[in-house]
Amino acid sequence: MDDIEAELNAASDTYGDGEFDDNTWGRSSVKSSSLLPPAVCPERPKESGFHKTLRLCLEGIKDAMLHHRWKDAAKYISYYTHALEDTDSAKQLIASEIMWRLGCEILHHHPNSKPEDIIDLYERMKNFGVKNFAKISLDHAFHLLVSGQPEEARRQLSIAESWRYGRQSAAQSQDLNLIRAYRGFLDYLTWRNRRSTADEADHHDDDSNPEMHSYFRQASVTLKEVIRQPGTWDLFVLSYIDMLEFYNDQKGAEKVLKDYAYDKAFPANPNAHVYLYEFLKRNKAPKQKLMKVLEILQVLVPSHKMALEYCPLLLTSGDAGNFVKALQVMMDLLEYTSWKHSVNAWKCLRDVVVSLWKRHQDVVQQEWQKRSELWVALHFMTYHAKKDAQVDRDLLLLKSRVLMKIAGPNAEYHKAARKFRSGNTVDD
Repeated sequence: MDDIEAELNAASDTYGDGEFDDNTWGRSSVKSSSLLPPAVCPERPKESGFHKTLRLCLEGIKDAMLHHRWKDAAKYISYYTHALEDTDSAKQLIASEIMWRLGCEILHHHPNSKPEDIIDLYERMKNFGVKNFAKISLDHAFHLLVSGQPEEARRQLSIAESWRYGRQSAAQSQDLNLIRAYRGFLDYLTWRNRRSTADEADHHDDDSNPEMHSYFRQASVTLKEVIRQPGTWDLFVLSYIDMLEFYNDQKGAEKVLKDYAYDKAFPANPNAHVYLYEFLKRNKAPKQKLMKVLEILQVLVPSHKMALEYCPLLLTSGDAGNFVKALQVMMDLLEYTSWKHSVNAWKCLRDVVVSLWKRHQDVVQQEWQKRSELWVALHFMTYHAKKDAQVDRDLLLLKSRVLMKIAGPNAEYHKAARKFRSGNTVDD
């Protein structure tokens, strides 16, 4: 319930901002000082008794939930149901969403609530707030999944998918598309369970597993349609690829992943490039193909962990230009604080420097000159040596060797490192 505070605050603004009664709420009022000029603010329409009651009731719900007094919260929200009778359609819509979101949260925590109570609330809110029908249906399905009822969840999603209510259904097209995607995902999960059973029995042909292939057709048709639309569909793309790979449709799977990664209509998504790379790697793609994917990923996210796979590929390519690229990639990576103490990252940088040093020493020194001021402050101060020794003595030795190559033995870090170095060594 990440949006509880926002929902409550929005509702409080809608119903007014009057002061609390001290006797009722046990809070001290703050009186304005006579020494201060009166506040200049626009006049608000007078709050009706009905709306004041709802506002105070909502504050009671908020206070009870924040202090985990679920029984009190349940009492307050039972009174708050009168908000559904508001003649203002905008306020009525807010009230129905609050009833759905906060009501479910309260019932989930109430010691005396029953599963049927939550289901009953979902059904009532779906029938009452048609503007939230798709969202409530999706939330209902998630509740059923958590409760271990996947078949009922699929049934609820199928009902929601076929729901039509004039302009309201058109306005909720994105939510309905998400419902369609999750219904396809549940079909995929059922197919995967059938596949596991078939693996145990060693039966994969269509004749012996008609039900399994029926779920495959349902899931593949739905997921294929959904992931064609611009958006972030990681979960559903991976499910679809799993099915295509199982039926040896490698070309189809590669096309789906390339479209997902490179189609400009889709939002930039580093995960899409990771999925494409992992697929190509599984299928023994040439190094050039792998490097092309990781090159784009590195531009999108210079701090991505895949840099540790990209660097060795560049070094084994035998191209001097790729050696220089590897140096830049690793130095970019190590400029992010999350990588400062990564032994693997420093090993990669050491390998790059060693590879370049004999024939392209000038390139290493040029790159160091451009970054030296930042790198000394970020990696090679006296206190860094002490911290590195505490984190990992191998890290201390690695950084000392890298610094020896690129800056010489007289750096401050080297002098400090000698004090903290022990007999531990790192493989060269």
